[in-house]
Amino acid sequence: MAASVAPALCCALIRASDGVACLKRAIALFLLTGACAAATATAGPDVDHADAAARAFIAREGIPAAHLTILRGDQVLLQRGYGAVGAGGPAPDAAAVFPLGSISKQFTAATILALADAGKLRLDARVGEYLPEWFADEPGLHVTHLLAQSSGLADFLWLDGYRPLANDAATPIAAYVALAAAAPRRFAPGTRWAYSNTNYKALALITERVTGQPFGRVLADLVLKPAGIDGIVACHSLRPDAFVPGVSADGKPTPLDASAAAYIGDGGLCASAAALSQWLRRVLAAPDARASRLARPNALADGTQVPYGFGLSTREFLGRRIVWHGGNVDSHSTMLAYLPDEDIGLVILAAKGFVWLTELMPALIGAAPPARAAAPGAPLSGRFEDGLFRFDIIPAGQALQVKIDLIDTFSFVPAGPRDYIAEQLPATFRIRLPADGARDRFEFDWGEVRSYARRVQE
Repeated sequence: MAASVAPALCCALIRASDGVACLKRAIALFLLTGACAAATATAGPDVDHADAAARAFIAREGIPAAHLTILRGDQVLLQRGYGAVGAGGPAPDAAAVFPLGSISKQFTAATILALADAGKLRLDARVGEYLPEWFADEPGLHVTHLLAQSSGLADFLWLDGYRPLANDAATPIAAYVALAAAAPRRFAPGTRWAYSNTNYKALALITERVTGQPFGRVLADLVLKPAGIDGIVACHSLRPDAFVPGVSADGKPTPLDASAAAYIGDGGLCASAAALSQWLRRVLAAPDARASRLARPNALADGTQVPYGFGLSTREFLGRRIVWHGGNVDSHSTMLAYLPDEDIGLVILAAKGFVWLTELMPALIGAAPPARAAAPGAPLSGRFEDGLFRFDIIPAGQALQVKIDLIDTFSFVPAGPRDYIAEQLPATFRIRLPADGARDRFEFDWGEVRSYARRVQE
């Protein structure tokens, strides 16, 4: 609710014969207590609108099966399945199990924090203490850099040599870490932020080395059981028919890779909406010290604050504070989110790979989607990189044609004095130019995270 409108609406609740006095008291009440804002925040999403938006989105994206849960506090506002599990099957209910993809990272981070609390490892330790065969000569690389996605390690998923490893069921976790360790570093540890699955693969391997136990057992013993949560397990520990089958982005049935180790730590868990709702309420929404560390933004070496904690993004969304992370595997897309100011939780599970669920989010939280606005000043052009993606940008009138090497080419349209949004995916991709007018860098919001692109010096 806009501050200029709220006092006038609050005034209707105050009995007074003097309209001016009423407005003064309303303004004071609004400023001192935020009563009207609080009432608006607790109103919650429009459930009918959210349900209709979910149905339309799922139909448009060709998702064969999906489940949506919306919580306010411990109250279930909406819990509904869409589509069918298999040909002619029922819609997935809250107990239906889906692969989670990168939502798994927060569970790895929680495991590492539990190990640190138990004295099994140190967060400020050099990674080379635990993985000396690759990192003994890199004293600047610490465990916290892995957790915060600021290590500079290349992402093994995009390297030559990944596919043969993933196709072999016997490939160990160490093989993926070795693949990435052999690639050039993208930047010095702590100097930049860039998403890399290697960070969480290395954390899973560290977990196994300091405990002598399989990663899944440590996760269960130190994190899930103490929280009283059942039903979050490694996908490869399940029969293929034990989770909802999905399709790839082009609509083809696509099984998980043969190698379980390809997923451990960074994307290997399966869970139901019921189990994730328990995690959301008992951990993400709980005033627990360990949980707060998961959602605490990190700082780079130069003091720059980045909106990413340990396995969780803290980037605001449409003006809302939010703690969230999405996930994608070849045949499933997922989102887990908590909005602390409204005490709203969201679980979205979809049986189709590489669907940008951020496009559904505005309807679920009761926010207007991003829209076109006044054009920025000087256009942006050239080649940029953010440590993961490379961007080739060409002005096209007031718009930008942006080729993102690992994703696609998009038309970005103006959305404010410094902002551009992807015309077809406006809630998912945003380019934000520097306030100082420079054109040598920009912030890039993609999905739930934010990265930082720099001009490539040719």
